[in-house]
Amino acid sequence: MSAVPQDLYNTADPAADAGKSFGDYLGILRRRRKLIAVVFAVLFAIAAVVAVVLPPVYRSTATILIKEQEIPQEFVRSTVTSFADERIQVISQQVMTRSTLLDLVDRYALYGKARQSETSEEILDRMRRDIKLTPISAEVTDRRSGSPVKSTIAFSLSYDSEVAANAQKIANELTTLYLNENVKNRQQKAAETTLFLDEELARVTEHISELEQKLSSFKARNQGRLPELNLSNQMGSERANAEIQRIDREIVFLEQRRMDLQSQLADTKPSMPVLGSGGVLMEPEDRLKALQLQLTSLTGVYSDDHPDIKRLRREIAILKKETGLQEDATDRESKLLLLQQQISLLRQKYSDDHPDVVQLKRAFAAIDRAVRTGADAPEGRADELRKARKPDNPAYITLKSQIETITSQVQSMRSERQEMRGKLELLDLRVSQTPEVEREYLELARDLDSSRGRFRELRDKQMQAQVAEQLERGRKAERFTLIEPPIFPEKPFRPNRGVIVMMGFVLALVGGVGSAALREAIDQTVHSARDVMRVMQVPVLARLPALPSPVLVKRRSRMRWIVAVCALVLFALLLAAFHNFYMPIDVAWYGLLRRVAQ
Repeated sequence: MSAVPQDLYNTADPAADAGKSFGDYLGILRRRRKLIAVVFAVLFAIAAVVAVVLPPVYRSTATILIKEQEIPQEFVRSTVTSFADERIQVISQQVMTRSTLLDLVDRYALYGKARQSETSEEILDRMRRDIKLTPISAEVTDRRSGSPVKSTIAFSLSYDSEVAANAQKIANELTTLYLNENVKNRQQKAAETTLFLDEELARVTEHISELEQKLSSFKARNQGRLPELNLSNQMGSERANAEIQRIDREIVFLEQRRMDLQSQLADTKPSMPVLGSGGVLMEPEDRLKALQLQLTSLTGVYSDDHPDIKRLRREIAILKKETGLQEDATDRESKLLLLQQQISLLRQKYSDDHPDVVQLKRAFAAIDRAVRTGADAPEGRADELRKARKPDNPAYITLKSQIETITSQVQSMRSERQEMRGKLELLDLRVSQTPEVEREYLELARDLDSSRGRFRELRDKQMQAQVAEQLERGRKAERFTLIEPPIFPEKPFRPNRGVIVMMGFVLALVGGVGSAALREAIDQTVHSARDVMRVMQVPVLARLPALPSPVLVKRRSRMRWIVAVCALVLFALLLAAFHNFYMPIDVAWYGLLRRVAQ
C-alpha cells in the first residue's frame, strides 16, 4: 500500500491515537532497526575508542599514621602544640615548593612530552594536581572534655603517573620528604622554644642582678633609714630623749653643787695662818709687821751682814711678795669664782658655742693661766713664788679638788649630752625620712620579687623545654609513621575501561532507541492498518503481504554481512583492549578453566 500523506485528511479521530500495543512498538523497532544499529554502532565505537585511546594512569599510595607520644603527657609535655591537620598543611606547603618539585621532575624525567610544549609553571600545576593528600579521620574521645571529637589519625599520600615505576618512585620521595620535614619541623620548633627560654632567662637573670645591685646600693646609701629599722629608730629616739633629760638633770644638780662649793671656797683661806708669840695665829700681814719690827730692833744691834738680819730681810721680802701676791691671787680667785658662776648661769640659757659663754671662758682661761704660771713674778723667783702661792690649807685644797672634779663631770656630761643630741637629731631625721625611703625600697623590692618569680617560672619552663627537646630528638613525641609504603601499581588507576565500555554500551543503546523514537515521531508515512483507519476514517477489510524484491533481498543480505563484519571487528577490538589494558587473554583463559574445573 502506498503511503498517503496525513495532511490530505483533516478528519482525524483523536480516539484512534489513544494508545499503541506492544506489537506496534515491535513494528517500530523492525522498521527503524537500521537506524538503531547504525547509531548504536557509532556511539559504542566512539566509547570503545575512547576507552582504548585514553592513556593509563597509575597511582601509588602510601599511608602515614600519626602516632601519639609514647611517654604520657602528664610526665613530659611537648612544646609543639599545633594540631595534626595544621602540621600536615604546613609540611605540604614546604614540600610542594617550586625547587623541590622541579628537582623531582628533572631527576625522574617526568612529563617528557609535555615539557616540550608547556612552561615550568604549567608542569608544576600538573604535578601538584597529580599529588593527592587525603586525611583519614576517626571519632576519638577528647581527654580534657571527655566528649567525642573528630580527629585526624592518619593520611594517605599518592601520586598519579602514566608510568607505574614513576608513580611508585615519586610516592616514595614524597613520603620521605613528609616524614623528614615533620621530624625537622618538630625538632626545630622545640629547639627554638628552648633557645627563646634560654635568652629570656638570661635577660631576667641580668635584670635581677641589676635590681640586686640597685637594692644593695640603696641600702648602703640609706643605712639606718630602712623600713625594718623604723621601730628601732623610734625606740632609740625615745631613749636618747630620756637620756638627754637625765643628763640635764644631773648637770643642773652638779652645777648647783659646784656653786655651793665655790661659795665655801670663797670663804676659805688658801694658806693656813702662822703661829706667833703666845701661840696666837698670825696672818701674813701681821707676821710681816712683826718681822719688820724685829728687823728694826735687830738693826740697831747687828750689822747688815749679820745672818739674822739677812734672814729677816729675806723673810720680809718673801712676806712682802707673798702678801702682795697673795692679795693678787685672792682677787684672781674671786674673779675666777665669779666668772665660773656667770658661765654656769649662761650655760643654763645658752649652749657652749654662744659668744658670751665663749668670751667668759676665754677670760677665765687667761686668769687661771696667770694664777697657775705666776706670770707676774720676777725672773729667777717664779718657782719660789709659785711654791709660796701654793695653797696649804687642807679645807681649801679639798674644796678646790671637789670643784675641779665636779667641773670635769659637768664637761663630760655636756659632751655626752651633745653626743646624745646629735644622735637624737640623726634618729629623728631617719624616722622622718623613712616613709620616702620605704616607698622607694618597696618599689625595688616588689620589682625584685616579681623578677625572681618570673625567673623561677622561666627556669621551670626551660627545664620542661629541654626535656621536650630531648623527647623530639629521641623520636618519642608525636610523629609520622609509615604503615603502608608505596607499592608498584600493577593495574592503572584510571581510566576504568570496563566502566567506559559499559557506559558507552548503555549510551549507544539509549541513543539508538532514542533516534528511532525521534525518527518515528517526525515521520508522517502510513505503516499499519491503524494508520489507515486514522487517516482515511474507514475500516480495513484485508491486509496483503508485500512481495519480496530481488534488489531488496540482495540489499538485506549485504547488510547482514556488514553487520557481521562490524561485530567481528568490535569483538576483536574488545579482545585487544582486554588483553592490553586489563589482563592477558591466556591468563584469563587459564583462570576461567580453573574455575570451571572446580
